[in-house]
Amino acid sequence: METYFTFKTSLNEWRDYLRDINFWLNGYQNSSAYRTMEEKVHQFLVQWNLGIPPTSSFTRAISSIMCEKKIKMVGPFDYVIKVDLNQAKKLGSFNIMPTLAVRVAEELDLLRQEDDEIGYYSYNQQESTRIMWLRKNLSLLVPQINQKLAGRKYLLLVENVYEPVEFVDFFQKVGLPPWNWSDSRWIISTTSQDVCAMSKLEGDVVKPTNGDDIVMLTLYSVHQSAKYILAAIGHKDEQYWHRMAVQCFHYVVMLLIPYRPSLHGDAGQKITSPLTDITSDELIRQWAAHGILTADQAERTGDATAISYPGKYNDIYQVGNVILEAFREYSLLELPFSPAMIEAEEATKSAAHFLAYHNLIAEHHTTNEFCNGDLHRLEHMQWISHVGDHGWHFSREWLTWGSGSPTALIIKHCSQQSKLFMKLESDHFFAKLPCLRVLDLSYNPLKSLPPSICNLQKLQYLSLRGCYNLMSPFSFPNEITVNEIYSSKNLNLLCFDLSYSNINRFHNEFLYRMPNLQELLLVNCSDLEELPPSVGALSSLTKLELTGTQIKSFPVEIFEEMKNLRSLKLIENRNLLLRRLSLRGCRKLEYVDIKEVGALEELDLSDTAIKELPDSIPNHPQLRQLLLLGVPSLRRFPWHKLQRLPDVFYLDQCSNSTIHHSDHPQGSQVCINDSRLFYSFNDNTRGLVMACELLKTFYVRVTSCEATARKMQDEEDKVTTNTLEVVPPAYDDVNRHYLTDGVFMVPMDDVPPFRETERHVEISASDRYPHGLSYLLRVTKSLSMWDDTHVSCLSDLSDLDELEECKIQRCHKTVHVFNRDDDRTHHYMKKNLKNAFLSDLRSLTHFHRTLFYCDPFYALKHLVLEHCPRLEGIVPHECELPRLETLDILSCYNLKEIFYYNHHRYSFDDYYKLPCLRRIRLHELPLLKHLHSSDPMLTAPTWKELHVRGCWSLRRLPRFRQQPDKAVEVSGEPAWWSKLRWDQDGDAPLHRDCYEPRLPPVFASHPERPVVIESYLR
Repeated sequence: METYFTFKTSLNEWRDYLRDINFWLNGYQNSSAYRTMEEKVHQFLVQWNLGIPPTSSFTRAISSIMCEKKIKMVGPFDYVIKVDLNQAKKLGSFNIMPTLAVRVAEELDLLRQEDDEIGYYSYNQQESTRIMWLRKNLSLLVPQINQKLAGRKYLLLVENVYEPVEFVDFFQKVGLPPWNWSDSRWIISTTSQDVCAMSKLEGDVVKPTNGDDIVMLTLYSVHQSAKYILAAIGHKDEQYWHRMAVQCFHYVVMLLIPYRPSLHGDAGQKITSPLTDITSDELIRQWAAHGILTADQAERTGDATAISYPGKYNDIYQVGNVILEAFREYSLLELPFSPAMIEAEEATKSAAHFLAYHNLIAEHHTTNEFCNGDLHRLEHMQWISHVGDHGWHFSREWLTWGSGSPTALIIKHCSQQSKLFMKLESDHFFAKLPCLRVLDLSYNPLKSLPPSICNLQKLQYLSLRGCYNLMSPFSFPNEITVNEIYSSKNLNLLCFDLSYSNINRFHNEFLYRMPNLQELLLVNCSDLEELPPSVGALSSLTKLELTGTQIKSFPVEIFEEMKNLRSLKLIENRNLLLRRLSLRGCRKLEYVDIKEVGALEELDLSDTAIKELPDSIPNHPQLRQLLLLGVPSLRRFPWHKLQRLPDVFYLDQCSNSTIHHSDHPQGSQVCINDSRLFYSFNDNTRGLVMACELLKTFYVRVTSCEATARKMQDEEDKVTTNTLEVVPPAYDDVNRHYLTDGVFMVPMDDVPPFRETERHVEISASDRYPHGLSYLLRVTKSLSMWDDTHVSCLSDLSDLDELEECKIQRCHKTVHVFNRDDDRTHHYMKKNLKNAFLSDLRSLTHFHRTLFYCDPFYALKHLVLEHCPRLEGIVPHECELPRLETLDILSCYNLKEIFYYNHHRYSFDDYYKLPCLRRIRLHELPLLKHLHSSDPMLTAPTWKELHVRGCWSLRRLPRFRQQPDKAVEVSGEPAWWSKLRWDQDGDAPLHRDCYEPRLPPVFASHPERPVVIESYLR
């Protein structure tokens, strides 16, 4: 056998070792081969790791062994810095050294690592933006790294260096002190031999030199993969996952064709037909059918997919993919992979390929040995696999499986003339295999299954994938016998795969006899024209894939019985005349993918457990209505991939009743309790909204589910209250006459009510800071925020380019509404704001606060502030309000100036202009002394009314630059009016003549009272 590696220990000795489960779990660490390999990795201060040529496999395992050995022999280290550049490579055309500096800084806590959840919610859009921003500030980062590591003993582990590097760049561009300054150690692994050769120093490369080393690396990698899985899932313990990883890995090796010198099968026919790749889903299903991925309780109940772990790993596919990810990381397996014959140069592609090539686990058998049905020999076989006429098996002696009969039979790519295929079609073939749990007959010329299939009562996985002659899987010749079999026995199948077959029909009673079926896969069944009525009886079904068929219709009520459905795929069923599809109430449904169902116009996914929506659904060209009400599990939405949305789009995470369709017949309505759902709403999405190509109208509410319930109750109470208030109170007309006789009352009808525009966002009582709304708020025209406990400044959320209406209530953490703390231009933020209503903000100190020049509020017409006890000022003294018509300030007990002095703006103008001002109302402002900090002259040609109550510190009213056509009517307490100070000279119009008092009678006025503010309650 030609090979690149020789073995010091004979292959038969290795086979004996590998039969022992204890050797896999811990015994390998006590072997002389492992100790010999360890010694090879402890030779240099800087070691380059290029893995196993030619594919640089096992680099992670080798680096890990190096790291453990160095910590044990020359530790402890002040810092252990581990950096994996594999993810950084995926970010795009970034230089390697700046990226390395960023990762090192994160490991040293000089930068906060980006939350993994942000990458998830934004579909990994945020990470690249963050890296780019950091590189602009790299000049500050490098000296910080150098300062923190100076004089410290550290261990640096850099994995997956994917391009050549200059050694001096580690010092100059990353800031790492030289290793020999403080007895530090470096370990650097590369992705190829060329990268290593162009980067390394001489004589410092570590690599295994024989087959024994690779066997040890395999055993070590399986162990490390268990630790990887445990860290990801956070459930069970390391020993549990180690045993599971050993079993999963052995099953993977069984799927590969072991090397045979003849390179042909028993009949002398070489395997030349292309073999299809084995997918991760196929592998996971077979693991589950064997019970490898099944929790103890689920295994006892026969539910192979009932595995559940805390967090995001709550089914066999999620757990299985974590296992496969661990296998890839440690070079145990590459996916997808083909079971094709392994050539010598491919033997080190992965650990599975290496073991298969050297026949270290699988045992060969001939077709005759298997077909003769020797029961004694079958009892010693655990898993059996045939590709063409090439056969091998795993013995039950491996890993101490014990006695029994085979549990897995895989027969693929047999010719119609082969002895094995003819045996497969015989009536009693499966009677000798009663313990089968997995039966894979893919890509065989089967026309139907033999009746003996019904004897396989333990069978859970049946695959007829790619059986091109198959038209009806159970078309037995004797119909009476079939009915007898059906009436006496049910098949306990959990997964049935008919994908890529030519099936065109099912027996009408076919699926009634599969009551436990959980997965039905009909992918690219291009001749299938209808589903049997019995499909509606699959109450245990969790996964249905129906793609590339000729089906024209099926009863939509079939989903009413599928209460356990978790995944549904309807793809490329172009003839399917389905106008409306409702999956409402499928409370376990987590995933839906619908593409190219041309007639579909309405889709209802309400009351489901859907976690993520593929972009193909909202972008479906014919879809007019999409309902997602009561979907608390929905975590992200593909805003960044949207080109269109249905005319009617309702999304509510909290409830299925918070949005009333009749009130909003058109447009997009969103009610969410987690604003991170909008992390994927990016600048491109914003551009589509501005171009009126997307979200022409939307109403978005960000709130907790509890607040939503309270609001619904408040609205019901409000309806009741309004009904009671229709009847006027007794003596209302008498009281009104008494209060208004001779008194100028404040007309409130000149302040328009808060207007919810066609692009509205509401933030209320959210459980967390509303991150992720930046780009959405840039296209928002009206914003209301109430009962928020997280936002200190509205400007921190977004630039608010299009905001016209703003209403903030009971947000006791808000300090400023608008803030400008740098010299960037933010005038877009204020160019469209027309109306602002602020109420009951206990921490508010300023409406607008700036450290620089204040740009005008170009469009602001109405400003109302009430019950803001800490309010100090409204806007800086230089701020222009060219469109302001009404100003209402009530019960702001700490306010001293409206136009406050800006310490960063030293110049003052002789006058200020309010050209559109009509009315000012000032109530209960006991510390207010001036309207403007420097008391300049005022130009306000349209000012008509001033209403003052409880402003006992206000002693001067604004001076006019030019005599107004009509004096400003002033309403206030007589005692206050009598104490006002007036200018008597100068070129300006007479100060006193610009105002006309309209004072109430003395008995209707409150006397002046001192106000002592001892504390502010939060």
